[in-house]
Amino acid sequence: MMTRVRKDPAERRQELMTIAMELFCANGYEQTMVQDICKQAGVAKGTFFYYFPTKEDVLKAIFEEWAKKFADDFTRRAAGLDAVQKLRLFLQLSAQENAIEPLVDNLWAEHYKELVMALWQRIVSNGFNPLLRKIIDEGNEAGSMQVLHPEECLDFFWSLTEGMWPDEKKDIVTDESMAIRMEMAARLIEQLFGMKIGSMAHWENAE
Repeated sequence: MMTRVRKDPAERRQELMTIAMELFCANGYEQTMVQDICKQAGVAKGTFFYYFPTKEDVLKAIFEEWAKKFADDFTRRAAGLDAVQKLRLFLQLSAQENAIEPLVDNLWAEHYKELVMALWQRIVSNGFNPLLRKIIDEGNEAGSMQVLHPEECLDFFWSLTEGMWPDEKKDIVTDESMAIRMEMAARLIEQLFGMKIGSMAHWENAE
């Protein structure tokens, strides 16, 4: 008979999320059952459901954890930067490969586009937009930005970034095309945030 190891609730919750992430990436979200996660974690189903009411809830938790790590990393690196530099940093970090990409690719391939978009909108609203609103406030106050309608500005900003990194074309976009997209995005972001021409030039390069 297997001896169950008692763990701190936060540690157990994190363990279930880590195992779920690994299985979702290895076997696919559709093919991974709650019992598979429990078996690998060595816990009963009741333990899983204590932390996550459904399989989708553990998926939400994985996305939220990634967003929190992004926000924490951004906040740490942004200390001492002005608003324009912070916006450049935000874009740089957004463009980097991240741990959640394989999971997103799997979900996309399994035709869970609506679920991915719903999770993404949740992250944008609760995690990323508060960071960007603060940048806008600082930029407006310093005079380096002129954003009269922050909410509308952010809506267009996210539409712009989606066009910069199109999921449907990411495997066929050439380096030349990507360079053109980044240059065009820089000009549009400058206009959108009311910044001086050149403020976002070569934003993809580290400060």
